[in-house]
Amino acid sequence: MVFITDPPSEYHEIVDSLAGELPSIPLIMNDLMKIISDTNAALFAIRDILKNDKSIFSKILKFANNLEMRQGSAERITCISIAIQRLGLEKVKKIALNTSVFEIFKELENNSGFNLEEFWKHSCGVAIASESLAERFELKHCDQAYSCGLLHDLGKVAKIKFSLKRFLREIRHTSRYNCSLDTTEKKLNTLGHDKLGALIIKKWSISPVIECTTRWHHTLNKEKRLELEDPNLHKLTDIIILANHIIKELNFGNSGCSFKFQLDSDFLRRRKIDGQEFEKCKEVVLDALDAEAEHLALFSKE
Repeated sequence: MVFITDPPSEYHEIVDSLAGELPSIPLIMNDLMKIISDTNAALFAIRDILKNDKSIFSKILKFANNLEMRQGSAERITCISIAIQRLGLEKVKKIALNTSVFEIFKELENNSGFNLEEFWKHSCGVAIASESLAERFELKHCDQAYSCGLLHDLGKVAKIKFSLKRFLREIRHTSRYNCSLDTTEKKLNTLGHDKLGALIIKKWSISPVIECTTRWHHTLNKEKRLELEDPNLHKLTDIIILANHIIKELNFGNSGCSFKFQLDSDFLRRRKIDGQEFEKCKEVVLDALDAEAEHLALFSKE
């Protein structure tokens, strides 16, 4: 369980009001994430899910046909089964996730002065960093780290859709007082994007693990993560926080808030991260971002 009690009714009202306004990720993602996590999943089962979403279907063919994947072959891939085999299940999962999230951001594009592509890029950066760091620290939930990173700021997307004026006012406040959005939300007594994002993920039935890391990705003190007892989820939440911090330090994309939070000594000690280890973590993240650069570019070239 993520919340010690149900969040205030206002959160539920917003989530309900956004039904039909935000694309329903679970139409494909819920089924896809379940089947990909099954090592015995048949290729045709994955293919049949993917072909129900034209956007993801076409994106997978696009990725399978880039020069790197074709390895110099002139023959283009038109069969989804061959494309999935060529890319591998993990890459297919990432493409499906990124396509779903990118479509949410694109839908808001004409209604916002907010730079949504930079926001999506930040989310992708945190996803890539989370996965690489989860592997480095050999976490139990390593397979979900990418998804957790990608969806950690989903609550901001909901706030943009629900009330762009209010969201932009909060963003201006963070700039004026050089503080985080999380701090601004508390000072102005407005909706917390962490709580809101977690509630949407719960409503969409995506994953309790992703719901957890979304809810607590601004809570460095694990004693304040109410009713969270699983040490493995604490570790994963810490990794999402670390990934978010590093991506902000690297100025990779823009989450909408320029404030760069600091990791306190208790957090670093808990994760056994000294100055040398932190630099190694940054190197791991930079290498991972570099490896994914071409793939991210394919998304933004619409």
